[in-house]
Amino acid sequence: MSSTIKSKSKRKNTAGVKTKSVSHKKKTPAKQKKKTKKGAVIKLNKRTIIILLLSLLALAAVIITVFAVHGSSKRPGTIHAPDKEIAWGIDVSSHNGDIDWSAVSENADFAFIRVGYRGYTEGEINTDKNYQDNLKNANKNGIPVGVYFYSQAVCEEEAEEEAKFILEKIKDYNISLPVVIDFEYAFKNGSHTGRLWDAQLDSKERTSLINAFCDKIRKAGYTPGIYASAYVYRSQLNMKNIDKDVFIWVADYNSEVTYSGYYDIWQYSEKGDCEGVSSANVDTNYWYIKNRL
Repeated sequence: MSSTIKSKSKRKNTAGVKTKSVSHKKKTPAKQKKKTKKGAVIKLNKRTIIILLLSLLALAAVIITVFAVHGSSKRPGTIHAPDKEIAWGIDVSSHNGDIDWSAVSENADFAFIRVGYRGYTEGEINTDKNYQDNLKNANKNGIPVGVYFYSQAVCEEEAEEEAKFILEKIKDYNISLPVVIDFEYAFKNGSHTGRLWDAQLDSKERTSLINAFCDKIRKAGYTPGIYASAYVYRSQLNMKNIDKDVFIWVADYNSEVTYSGYYDIWQYSEKGDCEGVSSANVDTNYWYIKNRL
């Protein structure tokens, strides 16, 4: 994500038995018997109809509730696209300049927007200068949106600080997709650099700080996610210790993903394009939206 779906996805009696009493009265004529028997049948049908209607009403209430939760508002962290296996979207930051989100809405199924970043030298936290306009206009144009924070955290406390920062910034916007920690090493003049690289954390420490970020996001009611390269997932993290509800977003600029583990989203290019994005290039992604249904 170096500086870094408008899809047009789906989502499980006992009956009382009456006994006849024995009567010593004169038998009812055959015709009368028939009438009484017929009356009993009519009464039973009414009871059955009432039970059936009540059952249908209860079923309707369940359907309405399910639709309200999963239909209109979508399940958190997924794209509502019943006719698609894969959704297509972009991720942007201030580096992409001004964006025409109306035009983007005609092309992209989803978008991830950078809200902030930590400097890779001094470690200060900064706000992405375009995040408010991007979130406001993406929401206005009905584009499903997730957000991310470019991390350079070197301990759990700093990761929690980053989570707290992004949660404060997004509270007034509709964030239906994951809130993501962008975990990558800074790169300059052909080499890795920066405080995260220099810290030389081991895989347990790296995984712990990512979990610290995700835990805070989860507790706030959002869906957590991680963005990293295939290299980082393969060799820098202990993926077995990442909770299963965390969305995995992998950057891998090859003809196919070289990371053999599970993933939800593939950032396949940093040199893509999308109508409405003014920069020469934009990060482009495939979301395998039915993976978690």
